[in-house]
Amino acid sequence: MLKKIIRTLFWIALIQVVLGISGCSEEKASSVAPQTAIALTDSSVTSSKSLNTPKSPSYQKAQAQAVPVLYYHSVMLEEGNEVRMPPDQFEAQMAYLQEKGYESVTLDQLYQAFYKGGVLPQKPIVITFDDGYEDNHATAFPIVEKYGFTAAVFMVSSYIGGEGFMSWPQLRELSANGWEIEGHTVNHPYLSQVDKTIVLNELMNSKETLEKGLGKSVGFFAYPFGDLNADVAQAVKQTGYLMAFTTDRGWADLNLDEWHLQRVYCFANMGLNEFARRLKEPNY
Repeated sequence: MLKKIIRTLFWIALIQVVLGISGCSEEKASSVAPQTAIALTDSSVTSSKSLNTPKSPSYQKAQAQAVPVLYYHSVMLEEGNEVRMPPDQFEAQMAYLQEKGYESVTLDQLYQAFYKGGVLPQKPIVITFDDGYEDNHATAFPIVEKYGFTAAVFMVSSYIGGEGFMSWPQLRELSANGWEIEGHTVNHPYLSQVDKTIVLNELMNSKETLEKGLGKSVGFFAYPFGDLNADVAQAVKQTGYLMAFTTDRGWADLNLDEWHLQRVYCFANMGLNEFARRLKEPNY
């Protein structure tokens, strides 16, 4: 009888142990399963966020790696002078830019995009004029404005108010309408061929004259005749300019440093096909 009772107690204990082990397993399973589901959900949310977050500055800078910077001189009709762009040809080019979806950006926007992580529109274009001819105000300005663009003038400071060149009131009107008036020396010399002291004076005096006359900072520069060497580029940097342009053929490229940016030359009778080609081929 005693043996029977012991045997019964043994089986009861064994059954409880088995049930206890089984219950623990279910609890682990039920506690692990929700965690696995949460992990998967978090993973999918992260994935979704990564698809919808704004592009990083490095990506934007890569997108802005090359931008056409057009450069003109005068906009008027003069047979046999290729730097005098006939007004009808200039307007045809502006109309083409608008039709193809280009948006003009300032030199400052270009600088910010290239070197400070800023952004640019999908099809940016920069429009510049060298020397500061009076027709930039009288003829080019209304055409550029008509098509919704802005531009920059690299102004030779000693030419201001001279015959055929813009006056202070004209420069101020352009500036008030979003145009940038930037440095192009005092007297337009070949900078690589003059003494370093003269180079510094040409750069500093023109910058100070423009800043005083316009009440705005001047941070950008174009080399007269596209003439420069390492010492000239260093002097431009030393005098406080942020970015400088040559006359070398091609688009402004992020891979180049701030003092050697290329531009797209626009000249009389180049034709709309050639104009379009230079907007399609960065190394035209």
